[in-house]
This record gives sequence, structure tokens and C-alpha cells, in this order.
Amino acid sequence: MNYYDFLVIALKLLVVFICIILFLKITGKTSLSQMSSIDFIGNMILGGIAGGIIYNPKLTVYDFLIVLLMWTAIMYTSNYLKKNSQNAKAFIVGNPIVLMDKGKIKLDAFTSVNLDISSFAVLLRMKNIFNINSVEKAILEPNGQLTVVKKGDKDISAIVLENEKPRNDVLEDLGKSEAWLKSRLSRQGYKTYQGLYCVEYYNRRLYVIPSDSVD
Repeated sequence: MNYYDFLVIALKLLVVFICIILFLKITGKTSLSQMSSIDFIGNMILGGIAGGIIYNPKLTVYDFLIVLLMWTAIMYTSNYLKKNSQNAKAFIVGNPIVLMDKGKIKLDAFTSVNLDISSFAVLLRMKNIFNINSVEKAILEPNGQLTVVKKGDKDISAIVLENEKPRNDVLEDLGKSEAWLKSRLSRQGYKTYQGLYCVEYYNRRLYVIPSDSVD
């Protein structure tokens, strides 16, 4: 390789670096803790695209920009669907999986995620919980993190309405209905879902979290 070839590679690296930063900002994923499984897959593919453009001299920066725009459109669309459709969110990201409830192990849930008890104990120890018997509820979140409620602690909250839309799957898990949600919101002066972006159910009470977009 001559000096010119190295210069072209350096230029491609710079363009790729800038474009990836812009891509992360556009899709709203700027840290690993924010990323779901689909985001990791997207970043792996993005890495493959970047590697191909850098090491394949037949591909130009223009080719990379075209492919990047297409991939950004796909990721942006998936994020939009996750935000506006509970069914799409469940398909793309997945739903939380209850591994333990009321102090009992849910074997079907363990089987569905291919998790054994020993590995579960390791996850608990990573959260400074050294006794499975002390666990009241354990939930495996879509991002792979474990949420644990110990015996004697209050249960975790549940988001029953998000972005002006009820979360029927959450309501079903709570043994509630949308009619119940509407009734409870009506008591607090909310006749419709308009302007409601976060409604939380905690300790048998419903809380409407205010948004700065609402006066």
C-alpha cells in the first residue's frame, strides 16, 4: 500500500467515526445501558458495514453513506414502532419475564429463557443477594438485567399507561382492566388519555407523573 491508500483509509475512518456518532444520536442510543437486543444487533451490523467500507477499496465513502442512511431509516422505524405500538415493542424488544413470584420459582419461565437455578443464583449474588429464599419476586428485564423484590419489601411499580396508551399486558398481569384504569383516572380528573405520558401503579395506588409538555 502506498501513501495515497493510507490517506484514503484514514479519510474513511474519520467519516465512519463521525457517521456512527451521528447514527447513535439520531437513534437516541448513546450508552450501553440504553440498548436493547435489537440495538446490539443493529450495532453489530453497523460495524460490519463500517468494516466493509474501510477494507474494501472498491467501496467509496458515498457507498457507505447510502447504506448508512438505509440502515438508519430501518433503526429509526423500529424505534418509532417500539414507542407507538405495544405489540411491536413486544416483538422487537421482548417483555419482562417473571422468574419468581410470591417466593416461588416459575420453572416454565426459567425454561423459556434457558436459565438454570445456578446461573440465577449468580445473577442474585451480583445484586448482593445471597439467599434465593429471601426473594419475593424476580423479573428478567428485556435488556438482560434482573429486578428483584425481597421478602418484606414493597412490590415494584408498574407502568400501566405510556405515551397516552394503556399497557394492556401490564394491566392483565396486575389483574386489572382498561375499564378499571379509566375509572381510576376519572376520579383524578382525567377523562381521556390525552396528555398522559406516564401513569404508575404502586402500592395499590395510581400515580399520574406530570410531563413538562402539559401546563
